[in-house]
Amino acid sequence: MRAPMKYVEKGVTVLARNTFDAIQFFNRYRPNPGFTPKWSDKPLLKSWEKSKPTLGWPRTTDSLCPKCVIEARERILNGEQDYRTLMTEKVARSRRRSSSATTRSG
Repeated sequence: MRAPMKYVEKGVTVLARNTFDAIQFFNRYRPNPGFTPKWSDKPLLKSWEKSKPTLGWPRTTDSLCPKCVIEARERILNGEQDYRTLMTEKVARSRRRSSSATTRSG
């Protein structure tokens, strides 16, 4: 009695695998559009559309200067600067280079 059940399970497994492959084949050519949150005018990126950071040493990052942030906030609140410049310009950001090396003892 055990042998026929084994063949039924194997058949169901093969059927499921082939069905999944067929669905993936058609999804590759007509993927569903990304989800658009209420707060955004653009949809979220799919996993293959996202960019990945470059790895290596030394690493560089964009850091926010605390004093520059306070100055930029005051200029905006005083009306000297438009808040939209924060979207187009790199206000209060500075390029930082990681210089400390970590060593592993093994």
